[in-house]
Formats: sequence, C-alpha cells, structure tokens
Amino acid sequence: MKELEELTTNANVAAWTPADTYADLILEASVCYGQLSGVVTAIDYDLKAGQGDTIQIRYAPARTAQGPIDACGCLSATSSTLGTYSVTVKAYGDYDLMCGFSLFKAKGPVKEAILKEMAKGLAKKRDEEIWSELTSVTPGYTATLSHAWNASVVTDGCCFDAVDIYNKVVYLYKQMQAGAMNPDYVILNPEVAAHFYYKDNGSIPAVKNIMPLLKFDNGGQLVGIGPLSVIESCVASSGTDKSGATLAVVIDSSRAVGEAWGKRPKFNEFYEVDCDRYKETVWMYWGASEMDTNAIGHILNP
Repeated sequence: MKELEELTTNANVAAWTPADTYADLILEASVCYGQLSGVVTAIDYDLKAGQGDTIQIRYAPARTAQGPIDACGCLSATSSTLGTYSVTVKAYGDYDLMCGFSLFKAKGPVKEAILKEMAKGLAKKRDEEIWSELTSVTPGYTATLSHAWNASVVTDGCCFDAVDIYNKVVYLYKQMQAGAMNPDYVILNPEVAAHFYYKDNGSIPAVKNIMPLLKFDNGGQLVGIGPLSVIESCVASSGTDKSGATLAVVIDSSRAVGEAWGKRPKFNEFYEVDCDRYKETVWMYWGASEMDTNAIGHILNP
C-alpha cells in the first residue's frame, strides 16, 4: 500500500486552467470632446449636397445716427456695405480593418468598442479645430498677464497666478462689453483653471474670498466667473510659460465662431468575403471658422 496520498496539483490541471479571466468592464479611451462643437458656435448649419463646400454667413455693419440736425436741416445719405463670413466644409474620417476570425475568437463587443472610439476621436477633432479658429486670429481684444505663467499650483502661494488671470478675465469681459459685445464664455485648460481651486489650510477655496465673482457648483466645480460660463477643455492651451501663449479665451458665442455640416458622422461596414475581414469606416464633412473677431478676446503671457 502507498503510504502517501496522491494529489492532483496545479501542474496536473494546467491544460484546463484559463490563462486569463475578463471582467465585464471595458475601459474606454481617455478623450476630451464635445465641449466646444455645438456649444459655443453661433451657427450650426447643414449644407446640402450639390451646394459646394462653403457657406456664407451674412452680416450688416453698425450704423451711426446723425444729429442733432439744425432746423430745416437735411440728413446725409450714407451707404452700408454688407458683408459675409465664410465657413468651408472639409472631409474628416477614420478607418479600421478587422479580421473576421479574430473577432470570432475575441471576447466582448470588439467592433462596437472601436467604433465608439472613432466617434469620440471625430468629436475631439471638432473641438480642436474650433479652438484653433479662436486662437489663430488677431482678436478684437487682448489682455496680457502681469507675469510669466507658472503651471504649478504648488508654487502659486495662493493666489498670485489665480488673481492675475482672474483680473484679466474680468477686464476683457468689461472691455468687450464696452465694445457692444455680449461675452458669455471663457474657455481655458483645466491645468490653468486649477489655480482657482487652491485651498488654504483646508478651508473653502481661498480664492473665493478674494475673487468673489468665481462660481462653483455643489460638487465644487468651477462653473462661472461673473456672468461668464467657464468651459474647462483639454484642447485649450495648458499652463505654459511660453511668451505670447494664449491661456484663456473670452468670447461672445453669438458671433465669434460658426460651424457647418455637409454630412454628419456616418459609419459604413464592408465585408471582403475573399479575405474574411471587415472594413469599418466613418466619414464626416464639417468645417468651422472664426467670424467677428471683435467677439473674441485673448489672455496672453507677456
């Protein structure tokens, strides 16, 4: 008789042991999108096929009233020169080639996950293009920070950087109002906005005491500076100390930038029977352009 009991060990069951176990969670890619396109644009126009690739947005210039007029005096005829702002639609897309057998072997909705990331990528592209249109022009208004920006909250010392950019936002807002604009948004990177969240000794954000126009929601998120709504977007410029960098943009969204569609994002699938593979594509025809540059204000590094 055997004196020791024989056991089935890990080595014996290795052939039946799964190499991996997959949780139900599918972690999506980290992409910021959908904060500018369709939000801060003055027009969201659908261009029909056969109408070219450019839309014209008509505008009428301001007029100056005449007077006071002397008794029996006459008005002088002055002509208005009407104009247009143009938005050109361009093609954007994405493409993935998927093997049918690989999809068969893989666990989970592979195609669905990839197509979702394609859609997010297009949405991010639209936000990037809008930010580029807002920052690549000569704006009607500018405000220059009093010192080179420091991206680190740690060295802020509460609240040198924050007060500096806060004052420039308020200044731009009032300057644009004086120019008959109605500014309603300030757009900045979360790294720049971080200075407005600075806390002193664990109390309410210290910046709230010295910058009373700051507005936070119940979750502690910065949502406004006075009447301006705050949009924190990672497509905006980060807290760089580069000279001349645009750290924040104040706009009148009713006239600053426009966007136009030729084709909303459309997904297509083509199966190649001789190769057992799927071509997954998405196309959109879209464009954005600045319009009235007097509706745009930049806050710049010195």
